[in-house]
Amino acid sequence: MKNTKLFSGTIALTLIIALLTGQAPVSAAEKQENKTASVNFVAFDDAEYHTSPDKRIGAKILVDPSKVGPSIATLVHLTYLPGAHIGSHRHVFVTEIIHVLEGNLTLRIGDEIKILGPNSTAFIPAKSFHEYLNDSTDVVKFLQYYSPSGPEEEYRNWTKPAADEAAAVKAAPEKKEEAKHVVAQPLPTVPGSPTEVKLGGVVEKPAEPKKVEDKDRLSLSSQPPSVASAAKTIKAVEKSGNK
Repeated sequence: MKNTKLFSGTIALTLIIALLTGQAPVSAAEKQENKTASVNFVAFDDAEYHTSPDKRIGAKILVDPSKVGPSIATLVHLTYLPGAHIGSHRHVFVTEIIHVLEGNLTLRIGDEIKILGPNSTAFIPAKSFHEYLNDSTDVVKFLQYYSPSGPEEEYRNWTKPAADEAAAVKAAPEKKEEAKHVVAQPLPTVPGSPTEVKLGGVVEKPAEPKKVEDKDRLSLSSQPPSVASAAKTIKAVEKSGNK
């Protein structure tokens, strides 16, 4: 009973301190998440990807001395596209091991030339001249182990596609939003077309009355005899009526 009261009092005291300090109690799961990621386990996607100048070889340093600290060994994952080739070279103080995962890799060690298929392994002693070639039409993937580490540093000088893409996106100018829902662009003006024409604003000018010239006027003398005599009779009747 006393132990139960003591435990309850401890929990209550912890909650009161947390409320006063403004911090919530941290669970064990949250403590685990807050820990720094372990360098003892490496996910393939987390390793930086490097490509050779001719873009035919891709390299991922899985066990990276720059992350795990000074090491007597390192492991690199390599991808060789068809035609990829690393010329003859040697490592004076470094032993190398090759293990093929996919495809067929042509490997020369000294005077020996072998084609390594999947699940094949080769041992390259220090000071031995060697070279790699993918003369097939398939992609070759293999692991490269160095002991001690050192030769893998050459891969760091290669291109990082992810970094180049990010730089290109950052350097690209922002595109202005263009007008949408445009039915058609305005047509160019046809030479000779009237300017400043407003629809619905056409005004017709009234026709001026045609002037009648004197020669076109009718007169009594110009009328036929029957018409002229009838006109005189009408005038005579009008005069007598006025009297």
